[in-house]
Amino acid sequence: MNKILNIIIAVAALTFCFSCNNEWEDEQFAHYVGFKAPIDSEGVTPVYLKMRSPEEIAEKGPVTYQLPLVVSGSTPHSGDLNVKVELDLDSLEQLNLKNIGFNRQDIWWVAAPEDSYTFPSNVTIPSGQAVTLMPIEFDLTKLDLVNRYILPLKVAENQPGYTANTRKHYNNAMLNIIPFNDFSGDYGASTMLGYSADDNGEFTSAMMALQPLTVSDKTFYAVDDNTAFFYPGVIDHTYKQRADYKVFVHFGIGGALTFEAENPEIDFQVVGASSYEQPERYDDNKPYLLYKYVILQFTYDFTDHTGAVPTRYRFKGAMTMQRAVNTQIPDEDQAIQW
Repeated sequence: MNKILNIIIAVAALTFCFSCNNEWEDEQFAHYVGFKAPIDSEGVTPVYLKMRSPEEIAEKGPVTYQLPLVVSGSTPHSGDLNVKVELDLDSLEQLNLKNIGFNRQDIWWVAAPEDSYTFPSNVTIPSGQAVTLMPIEFDLTKLDLVNRYILPLKVAENQPGYTANTRKHYNNAMLNIIPFNDFSGDYGASTMLGYSADDNGEFTSAMMALQPLTVSDKTFYAVDDNTAFFYPGVIDHTYKQRADYKVFVHFGIGGALTFEAENPEIDFQVVGASSYEQPERYDDNKPYLLYKYVILQFTYDFTDHTGAVPTRYRFKGAMTMQRAVNTQIPDEDQAIQW
């Protein structure tokens, strides 16, 4: 009797083992197709793209971002997958309503202009391949960074041959396009001191003795490979009238700076000499980490029309931008620690 019982137990154990092996060999998850586009705290995917000079564009071609398309699952898929990719303007609107609200449409994320990008509407994922890269070409000169741009994409649903990923943030990609050059970025500006003029528009010693205006930082936005713009004074990207206060800064050879305001009504004027320098140093504890700096020194006057009464201001001092670069990564766009 015991012998018969032992045989039954052994057969049951073997059956269980074969059953487990068969289940393990089977697909555990559905073969969903989606993007690899991790989001930040604002619900978007920052995409930093280096501005190229006309010579670099002629040599290397347009700026290209490779967006990963991923097939989920525990086993390779059989047969090529022809995936359709399309714009997702509805999700962009929902993102704006959720994160910013209806009352501040002036600072909503803006869909990138159609003439600023090109991407394939159909992408083939070869049989057995879990990831393929979809090239998106950009003409960054078409982007006016007064706005914050999103290229909203989604994997088209209800298409033959594949199933779009149903999980949130996998079936679509909210790509925040951020052009940059060697001089764009966030500058520490706490030593840039601002003073208002008197009723006659003069900066007297009495006015200069008052408590100065300061801002903790000032952002420079890339225009081309050697030019950026900023908003003077305390104006920043949250101002409705910010487009009227763009001041372009061209970074020339030997530390030379050239300034030009787009709107003559703000009467932007540089007072005295201006210059910049670009020192570098390696991290003391991480020798592969290179810190690159841009230090600006200049004084400027401008008229602020955002208040009830136009006010003339003078700001003087220095601003410093630091950029950390991992020299172990050959691709400069990926090496920068944003």
